[in-house]
Amino acid sequence: MEIVTGKAGVPHVSSADDGRRIAGEVGTGSYVLQTGGKLAPSLVDANTVRIATGDMIVQGRHIGVTAPEDVKVASGSQGKKRMDYICVHYTRDVSGSSPTLVETVEWKVLQGTPGSSAVAPSVPKGSILDGDADVTVPICSVTFDGLTTGQPKLLIPELTPLADLGDSVSQNEYPKVICGSVVRNASGFNAVMVFGPEQFKEIAGRAFDNSKDCISVINADGNATGALVMGVIYDPNTKHIDAHLSGTTGAIRLNYIITLGA
Repeated sequence: MEIVTGKAGVPHVSSADDGRRIAGEVGTGSYVLQTGGKLAPSLVDANTVRIATGDMIVQGRHIGVTAPEDVKVASGSQGKKRMDYICVHYTRDVSGSSPTLVETVEWKVLQGTPGSSAVAPSVPKGSILDGDADVTVPICSVTFDGLTTGQPKLLIPELTPLADLGDSVSQNEYPKVICGSVVRNASGFNAVMVFGPEQFKEIAGRAFDNSKDCISVINADGNATGALVMGVIYDPNTKHIDAHLSGTTGAIRLNYIITLGA
């Protein structure tokens, strides 16, 4: 056991420590961050792909591109198709009896085999997180149709910032969907109250707004009661939300979906 984010008296925090932490926080794969030009690839000419500025996480390692970088690709072949991968090539010096363990990254092109279809090239096995010293990770692809070079495409997804994730689940964001289930007694009636005003407010956090909110209800007991929910209506006088049934029944379980408008 080792305390990583703590004083140990000697230098002890390694890139592998940070890599494991980052991978544990954002994922063990490779991702584009929402910075700069988000590494958007573009075609400069038939043999040059330009990678825009931005940042990426590659198996726990943070890699930045502070200025656009050009990557050269080989020309296509007349009458044949091909797919190339533009990759991050990671290396760690483990050579000799006293290796430096210095880590470097560079662009590397894995060239596909020309043929009747564009087949992705094979990628050497390896994982930075597993401690491998030579790892190749595809970042974008380029296809060739004869002598024509297609537009390059990113192969790794964009990572959603935590702030955006927080906004997406915020209790103050609308529209908002709430699902649940209630049991109501409909004995002797063709309609049953699903929510009174206080019950609705307790679940939704505010009063029902007939101009923008919507509620759907189904009979969750199925054939046990034999009743169908024919519709749901809001009574502005009692402020009740009632489910109208196809026939009278006793206790009935109703599943509901509430959509609160903005």
